[in-house]
Amino acid sequence: MYIAAIFCIGLSVAWYAIRAEQLLRLEQPSRLQRLLSFIFIWWGITTFKDLTIYIPGVNADSLLRHIMYIDGCGAITFALLLMELTQPGWVTRKRTILISLPSISFLLAYNFIPTSWFDLTYNIFFVTYALIAVGIAIVKGRRYARDIRNTYSNLTDVDISWMWTITGLFTASQLIWWAVSATNDAMADTFYYISSLICWHLTMTGINRMRTNRLPHIAEHLEAEHTTNQRKYATALAGRLEQLMDNEQLYLNPELTLTDLVQRLGTNRTYLSDYISGELCTTFYDYINQLRIERKAIPLMLQPAHSYTLEYIAEQSGFNSITTFRRAFKKHKGMLPSKYLLTHTRQNS
Repeated sequence: MYIAAIFCIGLSVAWYAIRAEQLLRLEQPSRLQRLLSFIFIWWGITTFKDLTIYIPGVNADSLLRHIMYIDGCGAITFALLLMELTQPGWVTRKRTILISLPSISFLLAYNFIPTSWFDLTYNIFFVTYALIAVGIAIVKGRRYARDIRNTYSNLTDVDISWMWTITGLFTASQLIWWAVSATNDAMADTFYYISSLICWHLTMTGINRMRTNRLPHIAEHLEAEHTTNQRKYATALAGRLEQLMDNEQLYLNPELTLTDLVQRLGTNRTYLSDYISGELCTTFYDYINQLRIERKAIPLMLQPAHSYTLEYIAEQSGFNSITTFRRAFKKHKGMLPSKYLLTHTRQNS
C-alpha cells in the first residue's frame, strides 16, 4: 500500500505542475485562471513534501503533526477560490495575507507549543474556518447568482451553480483529510490524493468554461445607482420595454444582456432591473426566456405545415443550447417541449 501512496503522490505532483503550467501559458487568462494556477503550484509543493513520510528512519509521528499543520493551510486556497467565484475581483494580495494569518499563526506557534491541547484547538479552528468559508460562499453565491440572472439572458458560461457540487466534494475530501491526518494509513492517504485531484479537475473544467469578461461587482454597481426616486423612474418604463420587444424582437439575440436594454431604453441598470423584478415580478433571464418561448418557440412548434427539430426551434428562438431551451420551457410551461407538443397534438386530433 505504501507503493500505491507514493505513486499517487508522484501522480498528483505531476498533475498540479502540468495544469499550473497550462494555465500560466494562456495568452489572456482570467482572474480565476490565474488564481487557480497559483493554487495548483501550492498544492503541488505541499503534496510533494508528503514523500518525506515514507523515507526510512524518519520519525513519522512527529513529521505527521508538522504536515497536518501545513496541509491545513490548503483550506485557504479553497476559501480564496470561493470568494473570487462569488465576488469577482475580491482576491487581492492584502486580503490573501489577512485570511491566511490565522493558519500561518497556528503553523508558527506549533513549533513553540507542541502540546495535545494545541492540536485540539487547531482542529476546532480548522473545522470552524472551513464552515465559515462555506457559509459566506453560500450567502454571497446566492446573491451573485441572482445578479447574474438579472443581467444575462445566456447563463451557459457565466453560471456558477457548478460551484455547489465542487464545494460538497471538497468539504467531504477535507473532512476525510481531517479524520486521517493524525494517522499513517497509506490507503486513506491514497484516497485523499485521488479525491483531491478529482475535485480540482472539476474546478478547472468549470472555470475554463466561464467567460473571461464577466461583469464584476454587479451587486455593488446596482446599489451605487440607487436613489429615492428609484420606484418612480422604474415605473415610468412601463410599456417602453414591452414596445421595444414587440418592435425589434431583441429576445432572439442569444447574448442579450440587461446592459443592452439599458442602452436602447436610455435608462440605467437600477431602474430597469427594479421594473423587471418589482413590476413584472420576474428576473431578466426568466423574462427573456418567456418571450422566446411564447413568441417564437411555441408558434414554430405548432405550425401544422412544418416539422422542425427542437434543436432548430431552440436556435431560432434565441436559446444558445437545446439543454437551456428544455430547462426554460419546463419552468415556464411545467413540462418538456416534446410533451407539450404531444399534448397539443392529442387535443387537436
